[in-house]
Amino acid sequence: MTARFELRARYIEGWYELDAEKLVSAASSDFIFDDPAEALPVNRESLAQYMVRWDARTRLLGATNEWNLSDEVRQDNNGILTDWEWWELKGSELCGMAIVKTRDDGVFLERITYFDRAQQRQ
Repeated sequence: MTARFELRARYIEGWYELDAEKLVSAASSDFIFDDPAEALPVNRESLAQYMVRWDARTRLLGATNEWNLSDEVRQDNNGILTDWEWWELKGSELCGMAIVKTRDDGVFLERITYFDRAQQRQ
């Protein structure tokens, strides 16, 4: 298994376990996390603090940090591992899409979107 697959696995484990050290250790030095709920993109240095904000914000909405991922698509091309998936946080209405890009030096991009379930039921 190449480094990018191992680093991608460590990164997702960091989220599942809310382990900031594991999460940050899987991120490249030029890491960017783009969450439309944040005023600015998150970089590697601010990733641990973002995890704390994310956990607090999602728990207020009823989430338990238990994830459902589906419709996962993976492409490994020219040294970049790209993952796309639909995500849902159990216990809440939070769901959306994510794209994560990883090189052999770590995850360098995660971009998430949110989907409004309430609007779809109207």
